[in-house]
Amino acid sequence: MAQAQRRTSVRSDVAEATHKIDSPSRLAAAASGLWTALVTLAIVMVLAGLVWPGGDADAEVPPGAPQRLELPGLKTKAKVVPIRLRGEVLDPPRNPREIGWWVGSAKPGSAQGQTVVTGHTVHTGGGSLNKLDHIEPGQEVDIATKDGTFQHQVDSVQVLSRSELAEQSQRIFGQDHGDGRLVVITCTDWNGSGYDSNIVVFAHRFNALPKKSRVGSS
Repeated sequence: MAQAQRRTSVRSDVAEATHKIDSPSRLAAAASGLWTALVTLAIVMVLAGLVWPGGDADAEVPPGAPQRLELPGLKTKAKVVPIRLRGEVLDPPRNPREIGWWVGSAKPGSAQGQTVVTGHTVHTGGGSLNKLDHIEPGQEVDIATKDGTFQHQVDSVQVLSRSELAEQSQRIFGQDHGDGRLVVITCTDWNGSGYDSNIVVFAHRFNALPKKSRVGSS
């Protein structure tokens, strides 16, 4: 293959909880020191050549802000909330059970750009993307908006160090390419005090399902 991919084995304690934390506030506290900032210099490198995403890809289901992400093969569902840059860092959701959609990226259903979402991995359990290390090419990723659901198929799964993420920032975060693909990012490789790497999943859109109209009672 022209593009080399590096897969690394993920430590089992990232995906398997040794202790379950129930309340969102305690989860947030547990995750606060575990989240590897996806971008410091990376986003800054992208912003210089950023092209604002947009354009309709499917007339039946217009582009819209994502509300829910589902990984059917991993039995994972999570609420999606908008996230923004705080200074030079992409600020993840405070609730580790939620997934963040970077508002500077394309809305699902757009013909241009790419939709970038990120979520927490919590080594003690309870992170929205704790199972992402098990995803494989060919599996489905669905993202729902108020008007319908966009279905995607995973093309590649890569594990990148922080330096590699920065080096490939334009490919991962840039909006002048991508044709509306989905990029899902979380942390991996727990070292006992933090995460050394990030999992980056690329998926292309293959279908759009309009939301069924509710039949009102008369």
